[in-house]
Amino acid sequence: MSPIGLFLLPGNLASDALHIEDQDSRVMLRTLVNMLVWNLVAVLAVLPFL
Repeated sequence: MSPIGLFLLPGNLASDALHIEDQDSRVMLRTLVNMLVWNLVAVLAVLPFL
């Protein structure tokens, strides 16, 4: 899997789980889920250093 595919994986999994096929809706949901997931990962990665 390419790095971009791995980066978009959480949003793609959520879109597939909800059976969203409309491309515009899929992009919106994928963006939301990816922002939530990767922001959480970043915050949890930084917390031990505070």
